Amino acid sequence: MRLVVAMVAFMLSSVGLAAATTQAVNGFPRDAESLRALDNAQLRIVRRAGAQCWHLGEGGFGSHSVISRACVMNGTEGTLASLHDPVLKAFSDALPMHARYDEYRAAYYWQRLVIN
Repeated sequence: MRLVVAMVAFMLSSVGLAAATTQAVNGFPRDAESLRALDNAQLRIVRRAGAQCWHLGEGGFGSHSVISRACVMNGTEGTLASLHDPVLKAFSDALPMHARYDEYRAAYYWQRLVIN
C-alpha cells in the first residue's frame, strides 16, 4: 500500500514538474535580440561561478571532479536566485542541463528558442 501511495505521489510530482517546465519556457521573450542578451547574461554568471570555483581550488566545470561541477552549479544557481530576475531564471531553466553550466556552449541553444 505504501508503495502505491509513493508511486502516485511521484507521478503527481512529475506532472507538476512538467507543468512548471512548460511555464518556465513560456516565461521569457522569444525574439533573437532578447534571447542573445539573456544568453550573454547567463553565460556571464556561469563564467563568474567557474572563476570563483577555480580560485577556491575546486577547478572549473570542465574539470572531471564532481565537486568542481557542483561548485559551478551551486554558484550559478545562487547568483540567479539572488538576482530575483524571473525572466533570466526561466531562460536558464529552459536550457538543457549539460549546456546550462557550460561556459563554452554554442549559440545553438538560445537560437533554437527563437520564434519568428
